[in-house]
Amino acid sequence: MKSLIIDVAGLAGFGALVGGVYLKFGTAVALMAGGSGLLLWALLAARRIKIC
Repeated sequence: MKSLIIDVAGLAGFGALVGGVYLKFGTAVALMAGGSGLLLWALLAARRIKIC
């Protein structure tokens, strides 16, 4: 349950960040920023996976 709350808070924060970028700069920049953030997150998550 603790991890679910952290995940929801993280997604809400990410959504707020991309929403702010969209309102300030427009759709293209918001999509590039969001995609870059998700790519960075995926790379960091894949790096933490330990293969036995």
